Amino acid sequence: MRGGDFEFTVNSVKCGISQVGSDFLNKKAQGTFCRAIVTVKNVTKSAHTFHADGTITAQDGSGREYEADGEAAIYGNTDGQGFLDKINPGNSVKANVYFDVPKGTKLKTITFDAGLFTLAEDAVVTL
Repeated sequence: MRGGDFEFTVNSVKCGISQVGSDFLNKKAQGTFCRAIVTVKNVTKSAHTFHADGTITAQDGSGREYEADGEAAIYGNTDGQGFLDKINPGNSVKANVYFDVPKGTKLKTITFDAGLFTLAEDAVVTL
């Protein structure tokens, strides 16, 4: 799916994760984390910065919307991807994006915000 300067692919989604990170540096979920592994490709002719926090949301079947948890992403991506990545044209990054949801929640869609200053439509991926 294309959204603004990027093309997004949801590789997999797994829910029921109680904590991300190591034994010493971690974040515990209020409910449970759903991890979406996404690939983000720059489809323009110049470098652009991608940041999952504030750009990606998930929705459940009841229409509730969940924001990506930036702190969980810091602990859940060993190489820091998904946090202010400068992506050159044609290149891509793969990152774990986490949503803190109530236990038992099943995500229905993930939306990638095309950006406030673009005429491009948001990309919505149905799971």
